Amino acid sequence: MTTMARAEEGTRMTSGMKPSTMAVGAAGGCGCLALPVGVTLTAAVLLIVGGLGVLLLPLVIIFMIFHGLSLSGLGSIGHVNDDLTPVEQLCENAERQRDQSDQQNAEDVGAIATGDGLGQLELSPPDADGNNGNQPCTVPENLYKSIEDAGGICDVIGPVIIAAQIQYESGFDPKYVGSNGAEGISQVPRDVFTKLMGNDADPFDPKQSIKAQGTYLCELAGQVKDLEDRNMVTGNVLDLTLAAYDVGLDAVEQAKGVPATDEAQRYITGVRTWFAPMEGIGPPPRKLADIPDLRHNGGVGPSASSSPS
Repeated sequence: MTTMARAEEGTRMTSGMKPSTMAVGAAGGCGCLALPVGVTLTAAVLLIVGGLGVLLLPLVIIFMIFHGLSLSGLGSIGHVNDDLTPVEQLCENAERQRDQSDQQNAEDVGAIATGDGLGQLELSPPDADGNNGNQPCTVPENLYKSIEDAGGICDVIGPVIIAAQIQYESGFDPKYVGSNGAEGISQVPRDVFTKLMGNDADPFDPKQSIKAQGTYLCELAGQVKDLEDRNMVTGNVLDLTLAAYDVGLDAVEQAKGVPATDEAQRYITGVRTWFAPMEGIGPPPRKLADIPDLRHNGGVGPSASSSPS
């Protein structure tokens, strides 16, 4: 089928789809997100799933243009790097065997993206010889335990949230330096990292960075709950926590909820976009082509490869 034919087919299908399917993020359970952010989330998760991004390309383009998202990455929709590991290939084969419709995939993605983030990271089935089972599909094997541990510190933050935030913040680059100067794989603010981990800790050590990330998120979640109990903020605790991680708890308190700013809204959308891929819907997240607006600060922060480690 030609690209034009796919586009026409996508347009026909979207015209007959249920509003709940077309507005995956906007109509989901993430009540504190404004409608524009929900629509942006819809476009983002459709892009991530790959095949859906092609099928619903006309709808995605409209959403992206209307909400100011860059279109420069559209040429790579559905493209995945070819260097899948044997474990990742096992995971991809298992996903194909589920044989779900595009609409069901879209509904699953929407439910996960707007949910509590407390699902499970995808693990591989064993191969024909009984090997390579229960291996992480969507995060590096050497960081799986650290991510699981960080996601077990409190009941609001799970491993999927930890992994999705890392994917959005740094793309799992342990030497990444953000445009705001934050260092390391989890982009914990340097003063917070030092306070939590000590003066001798190394923010470029991914395991230390992830531990600090989980601890900090749980501290923020506790502070958010306290503010809610005192009727000082309203909204979804996870969204408020993610906003506080990005723009600060003071900004959340001053706004009495998620700040109605582009930065805070995009941050929540950006992290939530990666929930479903981390659970195993779509290609392995770290193997997807780099799509603008699905990385914090657009992924333009200077590399830390020349920074002290």
